[in-house]
Amino acid sequence: MHKPRHAEDVTPPLVLNGAATWRWYASFLRDPLACFEAAKGRLPPITLLQNPIPFMPGGRRFLFAYGADANRFVLGHPDLFRSGGQVLVGPKDSAHYRLRRGIFAMNGDTHRAQRRAMQPPFLKPVVATYAPIMAQLIDDVLDQWRVGDTLDIYREMRKLSNWVAAYILFGSEDFHESVRMGETIERWLLLDTQARSSLMWADLPGTSYGRLLRQAEVLETAIKNAIARIRRGKMDGTDALTELIRSHDSGTTDMSETDMVAHAVILYAASFETTANALAWTLYLVAQHTELAAELCREVHTQLVDWPPEAEEIERLSLMEGVVKESLRLFPPVAHTLRTADGDAELAGLNLAGGDKVILCHYLTHRDPDVFPEPNRFRPARWRATRTDHYEYAAFSAGPRICLGMSFALLELKLTLARILQRFRFRVVPGAAIEGTIQLTLRPKSTIPMQILPLHDEFAASPVVGNIHRMVDTT
Repeated sequence: MHKPRHAEDVTPPLVLNGAATWRWYASFLRDPLACFEAAKGRLPPITLLQNPIPFMPGGRRFLFAYGADANRFVLGHPDLFRSGGQVLVGPKDSAHYRLRRGIFAMNGDTHRAQRRAMQPPFLKPVVATYAPIMAQLIDDVLDQWRVGDTLDIYREMRKLSNWVAAYILFGSEDFHESVRMGETIERWLLLDTQARSSLMWADLPGTSYGRLLRQAEVLETAIKNAIARIRRGKMDGTDALTELIRSHDSGTTDMSETDMVAHAVILYAASFETTANALAWTLYLVAQHTELAAELCREVHTQLVDWPPEAEEIERLSLMEGVVKESLRLFPPVAHTLRTADGDAELAGLNLAGGDKVILCHYLTHRDPDVFPEPNRFRPARWRATRTDHYEYAAFSAGPRICLGMSFALLELKLTLARILQRFRFRVVPGAAIEGTIQLTLRPKSTIPMQILPLHDEFAASPVVGNIHRMVDTT
């Protein structure tokens, strides 16, 4: 049995049995974000949901947990708590099943070896060389904006993130084909979300699940064709897919062709989806906090003289650093993480058995008032004094499985925000409905409409409606 450090200091857990668990199971399946909001102040940091049908022996149990202690114990012990895929399982002979078994679903020595093989394109010095490419792609998107336009800033950030992921992760030999690949992956993720919410997981005509399985077949074929195209070329690219192919073909790892295809899909999906969401939420927060926006503009205009800047220049923007960290605190793209106990373990006096599921809620961890006073307020200045570890601030997860693409995502976020502020002002359309939802990631439910304004205009906050008011306190 394994125990967390200082287990005696952990708040006593709550154990719910039978009918008392039904509300929470149903709430999590129906709307995870609403479930997390309801849990805030009602559930302690560790709550065990027992088998919902008490007269049936056995059955799966779920541990709902948030806070640094739970993160440190679960994420810090990957050999005790194994990871699974991020999408539905699918039939074992299906393309969908094969695609979901990428790096996120691997564990133990296999995960460690293949993670090492995938690291080179995401090492910080290598990521710094992507700045000029990112800068050009950002301008390519912004060149399409016109002062006076009303744009869905979420859609625009999805377009940008797709382009960046396509170019840097899948190579530039055929950029338009790479973008189409991104769109194919995006549709696969959307269908997974639809199938998950329908609870109809049978391959029948007209079902989201059936469409999901067909889309996975299309996607798998597209990735295989991309790999074949790269192999026919000079194999001298620095993109992530070429690096994966080189690692596989060198024989230095046990990476199979199936592994390589799955890794490519998951890397692209994770990069594109999470960064687009983070960009949209960050732009919303900046637009609604006018004094902060003006101060950030001054920092960008005085400290970034040339475009594109060097990666080191971006890193020296202290307020930008605080803005991005605070946005990711309030809107962690991955709002919760699932793990499965691989054997017996003990957490806060609770005995876990192999097969028990753990839901780690980063959304609530980031709203711990003992770590982040006024937790629902957007306060970038807090990061001048706040010092956290990755277990208290898990925007990129924590422990040995911390996000490979962290440096990549942060560079893209900061470059994009800086360039928009150099070229435009923007304002949320008054009366807009701003809704958050969790569909694999914490994303806007529909749109974030913004007016594109000239540089000489001042920022102005707009009245909005929606569940955004439960997520961020602007009063």
